[in-house]
Amino acid sequence: MKKYVLIFKTSIRTILERSHLIAKLYNVSKEVKFATIDLDDEDFILRVESTQRNEDFISRFLHLEGHQVAFLAAFEKDEHGRPLLQPAYY
Repeated sequence: MKKYVLIFKTSIRTILERSHLIAKLYNVSKEVKFATIDLDDEDFILRVESTQRNEDFISRFLHLEGHQVAFLAAFEKDEHGRPLLQPAYY
Protein backbone atom coordinates (compact mmCIF):
# COMPACT_ATOMS: atom_id res chain seq x y z
CA MET A 1 0.00 0.00 0.00
CA LYS A 2 1.36 3.38 -0.98
CA LYS A 3 1.61 6.16 1.56
CA TYR A 4 1.78 9.87 0.89
CA VAL A 5 2.64 12.99 2.88
CA LEU A 6 0.69 16.05 1.70
CA ILE A 7 1.70 19.55 2.78
CA PHE A 8 -0.65 22.57 2.79
CA LYS A 9 -0.48 26.22 3.84
CA THR A 10 -3.67 27.10 5.75
CA SER A 11 -5.49 29.89 7.57
CA ILE A 12 -6.19 27.72 10.65
CA ARG A 13 -5.14 29.80 13.67
CA THR A 14 -6.49 28.30 16.90
CA ILE A 15 -6.27 25.05 18.83
CA LEU A 16 -10.07 24.73 18.70
CA GLU A 17 -10.12 25.10 14.89
CA ARG A 18 -7.27 22.62 14.59
CA SER A 19 -8.97 20.01 16.78
CA HIS A 20 -12.33 20.41 15.04
CA LEU A 21 -10.93 20.22 11.50
CA ILE A 22 -8.60 17.29 12.09
CA ALA A 23 -11.38 15.27 13.77
CA LYS A 24 -13.76 16.09 10.91
CA LEU A 25 -11.10 15.25 8.30
CA TYR A 26 -10.65 11.78 9.84
CA ASN A 27 -14.42 11.29 9.64
CA VAL A 28 -14.84 12.36 6.00
CA SER A 29 -11.80 10.55 4.58
CA LYS A 30 -10.82 6.99 5.43
CA GLU A 31 -7.61 7.51 3.44
CA VAL A 32 -6.28 10.08 5.94
CA LYS A 33 -4.23 8.21 8.53
CA PHE A 34 -2.58 11.12 10.38
CA ALA A 35 -2.87 14.91 10.26
CA THR A 36 -1.21 17.77 12.13
CA ILE A 37 -1.33 21.55 11.93
CA ASP A 38 1.67 23.57 13.11
CA LEU A 39 0.16 26.62 14.83
CA ASP A 40 3.67 27.96 15.59
CA ASP A 41 4.57 28.17 11.89
CA GLU A 42 3.76 31.46 10.14
CA ASP A 43 2.10 29.48 7.31
CA PHE A 44 0.07 27.25 9.70
CA ILE A 45 1.24 24.13 7.86
CA LEU A 46 -1.14 21.18 7.60
CA ARG A 47 0.70 17.87 7.16
CA VAL A 48 -1.43 14.89 6.15
CA GLU A 49 -0.38 11.25 5.85
CA SER A 50 -2.71 9.45 3.49
CA THR A 51 -3.03 6.29 1.44
CA GLN A 52 -4.16 8.39 -1.56
CA ARG A 53 -3.05 11.52 -3.38
CA ASN A 54 -6.18 13.36 -2.25
CA GLU A 55 -4.89 16.93 -2.10
CA ASP A 56 -7.82 18.23 -4.17
CA PHE A 57 -10.35 16.69 -1.78
CA ILE A 58 -8.54 18.08 1.28
CA SER A 59 -8.26 21.55 -0.30
CA ARG A 60 -12.00 21.58 -1.13
CA PHE A 61 -12.87 20.31 2.35
CA LEU A 62 -10.90 23.09 4.08
CA HIS A 63 -12.31 25.71 1.72
CA LEU A 64 -15.88 24.54 2.45
CA GLU A 65 -15.07 24.79 6.17
CA GLY A 66 -14.23 28.47 5.60
CA HIS A 67 -10.44 28.35 5.50
CA GLN A 68 -7.89 29.45 2.95
CA VAL A 69 -5.63 26.64 1.81
CA ALA A 70 -2.77 26.25 -0.65
CA PHE A 71 -1.31 22.88 -1.60
CA LEU A 72 2.50 23.02 -1.35
CA ALA A 73 3.94 19.53 -1.90
CA ALA A 74 3.43 15.77 -1.85
CA PHE A 75 5.94 13.10 -0.94
CA GLU A 76 5.59 9.38 -1.42
CA LYS A 77 6.78 7.34 1.55
CA ASP A 78 8.71 4.07 1.29
CA GLU A 79 7.74 0.80 3.00
CA HIS A 80 9.53 1.97 6.18
CA GLY A 81 7.60 5.25 6.35
CA ARG A 82 10.49 7.44 5.15
CA PRO A 83 9.81 10.10 2.49
CA LEU A 84 11.30 9.25 -0.89
CA LEU A 85 13.81 11.74 -2.26
CA GLN A 86 11.68 12.99 -5.17
CA PRO A 87 8.97 15.38 -3.92
CA ALA A 88 6.03 16.03 -6.25
CA TYR A 89 5.57 19.81 -6.27
CA TYR A 90 2.66 21.56 -7.95
